[in-house]
Amino acid sequence: MHKITEIFLDMDGVIADFNKRYKYLYGIEPKDAGSYKVFENFFLRFIADEHFATLDLMPDAFKLIDHLRGLPITTKILSSTSSESKHEAIQKQKLEWLRTHKIEFEPILVPGKRLKRKHATPTGLLIDDTESNIIQWREDGGHAILHKNIHETIQHLGMFDTK
Repeated sequence: MHKITEIFLDMDGVIADFNKRYKYLYGIEPKDAGSYKVFENFFLRFIADEHFATLDLMPDAFKLIDHLRGLPITTKILSSTSSESKHEAIQKQKLEWLRTHKIEFEPILVPGKRLKRKHATPTGLLIDDTESNIIQWREDGGHAILHKNIHETIQHLGMFDTK
């Protein structure tokens, strides 16, 4: 059993429902919008209208958050703000979202998902819904759970020594 001293929790797709809002606004899944070359225009509008500040919680998000709060180790938020050029605007909105939902985990907001891996350590665990982040985290020596749903993620957490 691997000893974990710190957990890093992604926001979008794990506790905040980015896809639901994006699809509601633009009628297309974000992953499909990229293939139609409309993602960036919609994304810029999404940011300008400050949607990151008002995203819905993912179903059962507080079940996971409360579980993490109950562990005797530190949990931090580790989320991407997309890029340097969008960092300030998205960071402001994500911090507002965390305050609104009274999520007190220390936020680490990086200007690009590729930068998450810089926080990987042999005793660090990433919970993220993006497979490329999981792969990079593990390549850099950390442990990771590919988040698909709250039940499975909590079950996988039990495979690590968090005491």
